[in-house]
Amino acid sequence: MLKLHDMVANQSISADGADVLRTIGAAGRAFLVHARPRNAGKTTLTQAIVAEAPASVPRQDFYGTEREVAALSAAPTRGYLVVGEIGHRGRPGYLAGAEVVRLFGLLADGYSVASNLHADSVDEVFDVLHSNGIDRATVAAAVPYLIKVRVLGDPDNPATRRVVEQIHQIAPGDGEPASSLLYEWDALSAGTPPS
Repeated sequence: MLKLHDMVANQSISADGADVLRTIGAAGRAFLVHARPRNAGKTTLTQAIVAEAPASVPRQDFYGTEREVAALSAAPTRGYLVVGEIGHRGRPGYLAGAEVVRLFGLLADGYSVASNLHADSVDEVFDVLHSNGIDRATVAAAVPYLIKVRVLGDPDNPATRRVVEQIHQIAPGDGEPASSLLYEWDALSAGTPPS
């Protein structure tokens, strides 16, 4: 499994950007990694961030069932709910519709999500979640970090470079959530010509 220090070494993210992600993981904060194409490295980055959480932070794969919700609601401690992907079904652990609503119910109860979805921008993340029953205010209250991955070439080629393009902090606002850019990948300082 790739760790954040490996991603710094292969220039997928700067040391400063990795420090932001380390802080998110170490604090057990909720986050979603997003990119439109499949095979963009979303799951790899999600795992690397969760690996930064201390051993005292529980991690639980979440499949969206009512039985899981009942058990997790009764659990004495909260931690990460690791979800394969949000927004569509296709594999076990990919959540859509009522399963996403159940997930956000647990987030309101103190859990943190670590997952990813297919979206190319912060607005598209909100759109995907809205199409699965979650309004913008609920997202902003439950998920403070949105992390965008960019593929620099063919996503089906394992040799293609992937970078963490942006890290946004999301907060509830007056009517609309507020988004602050915490990190942006700089192609020139990373030694890669802009595309």
